[in-house]
Amino acid sequence: MVSRDRLNALLENQALNGIDFVEIASADQKTLRVHFLNTVPLQGTLTDVQITGGETIPNVPVSNLEALKKHVKEATYWTTDSEGRPTLTLLVDAPGDFSSYELTITSNDTLDPFFNHSSFSFKALCDSDLDCEVPPQACPPPTGDVPPIDYLAKDFLSFRQALSDFSALRYPEWQERSEADFGMMFMEALCGLADDLSYTQDRIAAEATLDTATQRRSIVRHARLMDYEPQPATAARLCLQLDVQDGVTTLSTGLLMTALGPDGNSIDFETGTGLIDPQTGQLNQETFTVNSAWNRCKSSRDTLNQCKSPDDFKLLPYYWDNSQRCLKAGSTEMWVVGHNFNFITDENAGKGNGQALLIDTQGATSADPPIREVVHLLSAKEERDALFQQDVTHIVWGAQEALKSDHDLTFTDDTPPWPRTVLAGNLVPATEGRRFTETFAIDTAPASNPQMPLAIVRTGPNSTPDAPTNQYLYTLQHPRLAWLAQPGLDTFPLPEIVLVQQPPPSSTEVFDWTWRRRLLDAELFEKAFTVDPARFIRVARISDGSTIQIVQDYDGDDGDTIRFGDGIFGGIPEDGDVFQVTYCMGGGTIGNVAADTIVNVDATALSQVKAVTNPFPADGGADEETDERVRRLAPQAFRARQFRAVRPEDYEAAAKRLPWVFRAGTDFRWTGSWLTVFTTADPQGTEAISVEEHLELIDLLNRYRLAGYESYAPPPHYVSLDLKITVCARSDAFRGDVEAAILRALSTAKFPDGTTGFFYFDNFTFGSPLERSALEAAIQRAYGVAGVLCILYRQRGVTPGYINMPQTVQVRSRDILRVDNDPSRPERGSLKVYVEGGK
Repeated sequence: MVSRDRLNALLENQALNGIDFVEIASADQKTLRVHFLNTVPLQGTLTDVQITGGETIPNVPVSNLEALKKHVKEATYWTTDSEGRPTLTLLVDAPGDFSSYELTITSNDTLDPFFNHSSFSFKALCDSDLDCEVPPQACPPPTGDVPPIDYLAKDFLSFRQALSDFSALRYPEWQERSEADFGMMFMEALCGLADDLSYTQDRIAAEATLDTATQRRSIVRHARLMDYEPQPATAARLCLQLDVQDGVTTLSTGLLMTALGPDGNSIDFETGTGLIDPQTGQLNQETFTVNSAWNRCKSSRDTLNQCKSPDDFKLLPYYWDNSQRCLKAGSTEMWVVGHNFNFITDENAGKGNGQALLIDTQGATSADPPIREVVHLLSAKEERDALFQQDVTHIVWGAQEALKSDHDLTFTDDTPPWPRTVLAGNLVPATEGRRFTETFAIDTAPASNPQMPLAIVRTGPNSTPDAPTNQYLYTLQHPRLAWLAQPGLDTFPLPEIVLVQQPPPSSTEVFDWTWRRRLLDAELFEKAFTVDPARFIRVARISDGSTIQIVQDYDGDDGDTIRFGDGIFGGIPEDGDVFQVTYCMGGGTIGNVAADTIVNVDATALSQVKAVTNPFPADGGADEETDERVRRLAPQAFRARQFRAVRPEDYEAAAKRLPWVFRAGTDFRWTGSWLTVFTTADPQGTEAISVEEHLELIDLLNRYRLAGYESYAPPPHYVSLDLKITVCARSDAFRGDVEAAILRALSTAKFPDGTTGFFYFDNFTFGSPLERSALEAAIQRAYGVAGVLCILYRQRGVTPGYINMPQTVQVRSRDILRVDNDPSRPERGSLKVYVEGGK
């Protein structure tokens, strides 16, 4: 049938015109203005104007009709609008009633007969609270018995039962119920379709709330609405000790090493601190200096990843005399047998830039774990033991890396004897994961590679038929994407992924696209993307017997999908754009492998590395936050984390979020015109606060403080005490040993076993008193103490002389007690021990 759109045809016609609408042009409703559809002139074509259709006033005569018939070209009645279309002004003696009227103009040739009339109301300018839309026509109720509707029908069987009951009521003549009957087959097809629609309805309704959602991406998006970011699975980190091939001096990132997991599958690790350079955001291109002289073994290792013989070790410790066969805890130097190691030392002493060296000592028994420590060399000088004619190298490391345990430098009693302590270099960081590179295109594959995968296209948000917007998705082929935990306060893990737009054939410029956790943070045209925990697949289906149709379908949340912007939040890639994505696969607690489990070198790295091990266990690997945990914690995110401080407790809690703050104290003081907040931080494990830490605290508190309050962060105020302690030693103990034991027990040190001295920095904080009973108990636990005879004390700047210590020494709430007993800094408190008795 031929389509006849008369309105559009008339708008484009150059010979005919028609009435568009009638306007009430005056408040007294006596002036009417007739508007026409196009610009075709109508002067000379007017023959009759009728206004009919009223109820109480059926017809309304036009008062200036006679004048119009005689003077059809008079400008008083004919004008044009802003677009050049003619308008006709008519006058009536009296307005019509509230009913709908129809204005009709009869013309001979120019006015189209289908558009020569228009309905209007004289009361169009009257105020009304009623909706002007015509109410819909009421449908009559259905005739006959209304079939019962079972609203609990949700699956195939219940739908089939409901349709069977309906057919028996509506079509009683149809009695056939055989499965081969066409009617039954058609009814079951409808039931199958209803089952699919019902399932889709339930799934969409379930994903709409956090409590009922099951898809990971739905849960993540619901949590983000409450400013709660679920944690993804993070990859583990560790340190590898490599034996490199002769002549190899540098190693790059991405060398693959593997460990055997508990399930029998390989766990991949790559050299380097990660796929992405944190400074540039691009692929990490760092290199590591290595040397075969720093290997653990001279030759290849045996099947147990051990050196083949005692003489096969490259770096062995040296001691000058039998009295030095133990490398004591706290040592910062040692000697290594031999010369020409070419160690890299730290020219900026104490900055930690020197070469890392592993000191590996066997456990006391086979059941004990080995003692391993890593030091960074400050200096390495070649020397010679003239007495034993032995070349040695003297190595020194920083005091901050002083050894925490004793290391036995002797040999075992085996035949032949094996060294208990060995050294090894070539220590390289590594992260769990394995990198992959994929290439895909947008909409159209390039002519050079017609088989290149295409991004999935879906209808984007706010898309309309007139202005369609597409959303482009690309699912990575190897799940799951590795994430790396980042240092710092409240830092979120970053994905190990780099997306680069390849240049077109006519250009050489590449574009790096920026990852955003949420595209809501992206600018309008920013080249940004995000990663969703979802998987999409392409399914080829045959339609019409021969046509192959590619269907893009959602296939669960066991995957990772790149999602581009929509033109409002992030830019949309263009047709023909080609992308290369490089990413790492891995993550989870399975990556936290034990020490000495990474022993396999991938075939691609054997030309550079001949053996590998991990001296220390991996850490940092964590599974993604469970859905149940997100459901439980996300609604409480507003209460658990506050971004404002009102009470002193709020300022203290904010300060304690800094990792170096042990405790904090806050005081409100009236400074003349307003309250000022003074917050002092007690640093963890020390008394000194660096300038960077102090500025970090000030910036944090200024973000939290209320408007109108000033915030200051003064350093802590310490109260220094001088103590004189007199004890009685047991008869079997030497007085010197007793004094040393007491000084050690009351020191500020933290010992390798995790215990601390009585006056350790974190044992006293703001307002903590000194209890005499606790002090005496600490003294009594020291070696050789029979009893405490006397304790005298004085407070520097307050007490002029020593007095007997009371049961409790009180300090103000903003003061911290300290007794450092540092001869170089006597103003920080001192400790003198007098021992009577003993030997």
